[in-house]
Amino acid sequence: MEYVLLFVLGLAAGSFYNVVIYRLPRNVSLISPPSSCPSCGSRIRWYDNIPVVSYILLKGRCRFCGAKISPQYPVVELLSGLLIVFSYQRWGLSLDFLVYYLFFSALLVLSLIDLRWFILPDQITLPGIALGLIVSPFRETLNLTESILGAILGGGVSLAIYLYYVRFRKIEGLGFGDVKLLAFIGSVTGPYGALASLFLGSFLGLLFAFPTVIRRKTVKFAIPFGPFLSLGCFIGILLEDRVLSFLGLK
Repeated sequence: MEYVLLFVLGLAAGSFYNVVIYRLPRNVSLISPPSSCPSCGSRIRWYDNIPVVSYILLKGRCRFCGAKISPQYPVVELLSGLLIVFSYQRWGLSLDFLVYYLFFSALLVLSLIDLRWFILPDQITLPGIALGLIVSPFRETLNLTESILGAILGGGVSLAIYLYYVRFRKIEGLGFGDVKLLAFIGSVTGPYGALASLFLGSFLGLLFAFPTVIRRKTVKFAIPFGPFLSLGCFIGILLEDRVLSFLGLK
């Protein structure tokens, strides 16, 4: 029953995350006006705003104008529900459970914003860095020193890459938003999470970009790197025990 309740809570939180994903890049208040259909402007009633269920009952279309509703909405809600269950199963009822769920949620929101707008809003990454450092002394799986080292490592390595490309290649090989994202990741997960995010994220990004490189016969195009860094971080955390045991560090 506790997993069911957490899953429902995650679905509800996912509904809010959809609001953030839509409004934050557009500089619209997250509180007002109430949610409405982007196509016809009709206000969405509470019974049409039940996570996942309303999407199914409405068959993915607005009740008033029939415009198609993006499947992103139920997908984000479901992912939020799964993330809170995963976090609880992994860390139990603890501060780490809350920190990691909010952290994964932030990565989810940032990834979808980056996919659409090629930006990683400071309103999420910068408070995330501060929060990661502030709560680290009270966590069981991380201490303040590891949090600081993770933020420095994640932000420092990516900043060096950013400056190299800007200074010598005259292009942005890595966006400055990615630098702040890696510092955020490091502040929450420590050096291990920062390195996992950077290496696995780079590998996943290369896999994604490779077909385009072959088709266009050029590497001069941009991809949103935030989603790959976020996914790399999640995979790294998922496999952390096995990786550390393999390296003889645990």
